[in-house]
Amino acid sequence: MDASRGELDEKILLVDDEPKILASLRRGLGDRFSLVCAESAAEALALVERDGPFAAVVSDVRMPGMGGIDLLRELRRRAPGTVRLVLSGHADFDAVIAAINDGAVFRFHTKPVAPEVLAASLECALLRHQEQKHAAARIDPQATLVREVAEIRRALTEGQFRLYLQPQVHVATGGVAGAEALVRWAHPERGLLGPGEFLATVEAAGLMAELTVVMLEAACQEARRWQDGGRTDLKIAVNATSLDFCRPDFAGQVLRIVDRHGIAAGMLELELTEGVAVADPQGTRAVVEDLARLGIPTSIDDFGSGYSALGWLRRLPVAKLKIDRIFIEDVATDPAAYRVLEAIVALARDLHMAVLAEGVETDAQLAMVRRAGCEMVQGYLVSQPMPAEAFMPWLAARRRGEGA
Repeated sequence: MDASRGELDEKILLVDDEPKILASLRRGLGDRFSLVCAESAAEALALVERDGPFAAVVSDVRMPGMGGIDLLRELRRRAPGTVRLVLSGHADFDAVIAAINDGAVFRFHTKPVAPEVLAASLECALLRHQEQKHAAARIDPQATLVREVAEIRRALTEGQFRLYLQPQVHVATGGVAGAEALVRWAHPERGLLGPGEFLATVEAAGLMAELTVVMLEAACQEARRWQDGGRTDLKIAVNATSLDFCRPDFAGQVLRIVDRHGIAAGMLELELTEGVAVADPQGTRAVVEDLARLGIPTSIDDFGSGYSALGWLRRLPVAKLKIDRIFIEDVATDPAAYRVLEAIVALARDLHMAVLAEGVETDAQLAMVRRAGCEMVQGYLVSQPMPAEAFMPWLAARRRGEGA
């Protein structure tokens, strides 16, 4: 799915009666889709008639007047070719399943949903819908969802999820600082799958917490190998979800996993996105502070790709700011892009945060992020993601070749 990022030009209609949520989703999805927003079902129906067709409609369930499910049922009649998704609370589960049963809803997500998860779900749903139309075959959405959830549950119990690592290096020395933990699914029939092909289903099934635990266990096991090899200076960064940071016991659970594997707490790093912090600022801050007291650092991942709200940033005791690749892509050719990068680095320094640039793919980009003052980089210029078992051999080869 990574290859399609930023290349889709489908028009998406977002429907929610809370303008703040609409604005947040618009900022989080705007680099991938052409977005139109409506604050009511009536406004949405008018937009469909006036500005349609839309490739997809994403609607909140609970709204004054006509609710989201009734809206999508009406759209099934008026615009049957539209992909229809809903955002719901757990209390709406039965109604959502009924809507899936009658074909009004293709997919659903429980609130709060991270923009990157919703984007992956939209991309997957749109691509599948295109395949369905080309094949002229009707797929039972309920049966598809039930089958996918069953496969996810089996993958969790049978250990089909694999730890992949993408190295992070110090700009000044070229020395390896650690790696970001990435998940891949070794599907028994479809082969190795990237996160864009299954994370939306994991989230929709309410299994993100279980997947986070799987990744934490695998990451700490890998960190123990590093520690046994004398490389306690390396950090392994694991992405945590909005639901994780909503749980008061999350820091304690992480510490138990760290202790079980016998690693130094500082070797593990938890990554959260802007959307996670904005969804529950007080709860997120409490968990981040708990982790800091335990010696487990946190970082802001994909900074600038989602909510771009700065007020909460100074309130979180995070150790690192990871600048999203969208600010790196044109930094070597666009002076304005470079000035934005410099401003972000200055902000991070004022807040006493380390800075890592993501998505560095060329020597020219590396030169500019070095000039801007980024301490670390991650991207294909350093290495593509690799299976965890390949990391230590890669590190040894790099040390032999470059003296890192």
